[in-house]
Amino acid sequence: MLDIEIFKSERNNQWLIHQFEAYRFKGDFMTDKFLPRPYISLVFHFKDTPLIAENPLLPLQAYFVGPIIPRAMLLHFRGNMDTFTVTCKASVFSRLFELDFSPVLKKSIELPKVIFHPLWLNLAKINTTEERTIYFTYFIQSIQLTPYVPDAVDILYDKILEKSITHPLKDIMQECFASKSTLLRKFIKRTGVSPKTLARIVRFNYLWIKIREEQALDYQDLVFHGNYFDQSHFINDFKAIVGETPGCFFKRNLTIVKIFSGGTSGKKIN
Repeated sequence: MLDIEIFKSERNNQWLIHQFEAYRFKGDFMTDKFLPRPYISLVFHFKDTPLIAENPLLPLQAYFVGPIIPRAMLLHFRGNMDTFTVTCKASVFSRLFELDFSPVLKKSIELPKVIFHPLWLNLAKINTTEERTIYFTYFIQSIQLTPYVPDAVDILYDKILEKSITHPLKDIMQECFASKSTLLRKFIKRTGVSPKTLARIVRFNYLWIKIREEQALDYQDLVFHGNYFDQSHFINDFKAIVGETPGCFFKRNLTIVKIFSGGTSGKKIN
């Protein structure tokens, strides 16, 4: 059985947190894709951990940062899982904890144990997702005692999240009033991806949500709303991110993909 709860962040948390997610699973194996998102994921496993489908299968740590990934990866849920995830703005989280998210081959990034091991232990003692969200909020407030002031990297990151569906990236970058070369170098270090890659992921997620919620599968409509050059551009971009053409992907049962990727709440699958 797989169950997920999703809690959107409160207004006072939105400078850092996008949403909270809780995954509970009990069974032998459940496998499907985890789709790229424009946020990093702070993941806490309190029981069994999932596996990344590589050769050999790669087990994940008890707690780590899941970076922004440029393409989908295959996850195996197994055993008895109790997982709490906080999706956060990459540029803010890396700055807050002085982490380097420079692109690496790893699918996970280690967290400073002196800070996050006690947090993991205390979250493990809490039984409900709502109480865990409250505890994590207090934890962040104890780290950031004053209102967070965005810098140029944060501003670019936010503008890409907000505008990249309808505005060219070069126009967005001009709004940040900073040296382009310095901004690009710092952006990649703080987010793990280039502005262009992040914009592609934002556009993909916009269409993924549209398809998921509206059951919209008209390619011309998706090309228009995603601001692609043409249908071929949309299909190629989709395949590069998902690993399948839209035609193949949407013909199969996507229930597990939606849950794995934090796109639906309150679902139980036996």
